[in-house]
Amino acid sequence: MLLNNSTSQTESPLNYPTLGIIGCGNIGKRQAANFLAHGYSVYVYDINPARMAQLQSLGAHITHSCAELATHCEVIFTALPTPSDTIKAVLEGEQNLSQGLRSGSIYIDITTNSPETIHRLHQAISPLGVEMLDVPFNDCSEGATSEGGMGLAVLASGSRATFERVEPLLQLMADQVLYCGEIGSGTRCKLIHNAVNAVAVQAVSEGITLGLAQGISLETIWDTLRFGSFGQNPGDIHGLPYYWFSRRCDHLSKPPAFTVKLLHKDLRIALDMAIKNDISVSHLNLTIKDYEEAERRGWSPYATTKVRCLQEERAGVIAKVDQPILSTPSPTKASGTSKNRFSLYSVLMLVLVSNLFQLGLQWLFHSHNLF
Repeated sequence: MLLNNSTSQTESPLNYPTLGIIGCGNIGKRQAANFLAHGYSVYVYDINPARMAQLQSLGAHITHSCAELATHCEVIFTALPTPSDTIKAVLEGEQNLSQGLRSGSIYIDITTNSPETIHRLHQAISPLGVEMLDVPFNDCSEGATSEGGMGLAVLASGSRATFERVEPLLQLMADQVLYCGEIGSGTRCKLIHNAVNAVAVQAVSEGITLGLAQGISLETIWDTLRFGSFGQNPGDIHGLPYYWFSRRCDHLSKPPAFTVKLLHKDLRIALDMAIKNDISVSHLNLTIKDYEEAERRGWSPYATTKVRCLQEERAGVIAKVDQPILSTPSPTKASGTSKNRFSLYSVLMLVLVSNLFQLGLQWLFHSHNLF
């Protein structure tokens, strides 16, 4: 029986499932400690004994193989570096996980894996009476903000019924728990996320190097990026449902705030700066080619989001929803955010008023020679 995460940590853990974690690196170690703190019994295995020893000091049970771990546990996680590591631990290695798995248990892979590996694992362990989910992890890296969980999001896929059984566990692992569909979908979503992130990072690096080559200080470039629309909504990701998925970009019934023609002009100027400074900006070059094609098609007066339709044509798909807003924050988190913003504004106002008051006093004292 899986208890929800509102259960008190002081209650008896007898009804909690026994957990196993294979791989005690960055994510595995943190999640093992997290589960222990919530009162779960946790068995661990790692090829590095020192990692297990650290968790043993927190109350974890050490095992000597993946197979041994499986004999103790109802829910088993693998958190490993590569697909080949996962295959070895689960199917091919000495004393591998499949040799100890019990019918009725649940296996969850939180590795950033390949879809092919996920399907191979699923096909291999299903005949054993074991349910499987792939739940890759969008970890909370330096610079990101985790609102209260152990990371930003977990992307779960597999049987919906299995997902619902372990959802209370997954809610302990991250701020957001997303159910992505059939087995392998979570892994595909994670790979898409990482690909988009990598392209965005390359775009930022092009912009930073272009600015430095112009003699602009790094601090100024940083402020320019973080205080503009890109920094507030990276890649306009939060505006996609309203501006693009709703297909507002397909017509001119309302004048767009920013047109293809205007952004194309800006991109050409940026490219010209790069050329003059002999700076390679391959991603900017590719982006400009799309804007050139958009203008050839007569899309100059349309919203800049119209350019994304070119990629839809190449992929043979259309991104469209009936409602402009796909999702909203949970009430708890939304209210928490509002409170945080209110508190910040209150502090700023107090500081401002205090400073003005002090300036007024200084003026009064000086003007009346009270010092």
